[in-house]
Amino acid sequence: MILIVCIAIWANVVNDKRDVLVYDDLNYLTLNYIDLDSLKINLVENKFIIDSLFNHEFSFTKLEKHLENIDYFDNSNVYRTVDSKINLQINEKDAVMFLEYQNRYLDSKGKMIPLSKIYRPETVYFVGQIDSINLINALEVSSQIKNDDFLNKHIDYIFLDSIHMNLKPVNENFLINFGNFKRISSKLKKYKIFYAAKYKSDLFSNVKNINLSFKNQVVIEKLN
Repeated sequence: MILIVCIAIWANVVNDKRDVLVYDDLNYLTLNYIDLDSLKINLVENKFIIDSLFNHEFSFTKLEKHLENIDYFDNSNVYRTVDSKINLQINEKDAVMFLEYQNRYLDSKGKMIPLSKIYRPETVYFVGQIDSINLINALEVSSQIKNDDFLNKHIDYIFLDSIHMNLKPVNENFLINFGNFKRISSKLKKYKIFYAAKYKSDLFSNVKNINLSFKNQVVIEKLN
């Protein structure tokens, strides 16, 4: 009987505490695109937080969907910890390309990311306009450039001419004619090998274009 009473008391205490989360408890979150105060204000305005505590009537699923509708966030997980506190786990979008004409970032899934007042992610810069079909391919090229230490520092921006992708290296006068979007990894690897073999020579001072369209060779167009 005593055991049952103790269990009941413990259950009531946990019940009373289970939805309690003060503002300061959100300080465990690390966010890049927005500051923590902005997120707190957002949750207050949408009545997830009331009087510095989580609303007792909020739904985990509803809060997760709300967080994922914030343009900077990719996905989220709302869960209860072992001490009955409610925690938020938020994964922000990973920007891989900056679209100059839209003044926005894109993640690898093609989702838009607005400019942030406090954070400027490192991305591949895209100049000019692009249609939705070529966009997915350009994102794949951008992702591979961003994830390569050499290319990420070496490529200044990318753009499309009428049909083909072009890459402009930093501090170089030539363009890299990427051609179509077939064999993306192979083309980038081919260029890296070629550049590493030739960059100490004076070859590039007289080069206008480097064409990667051909499968087994790098074709150079020299200045007149």
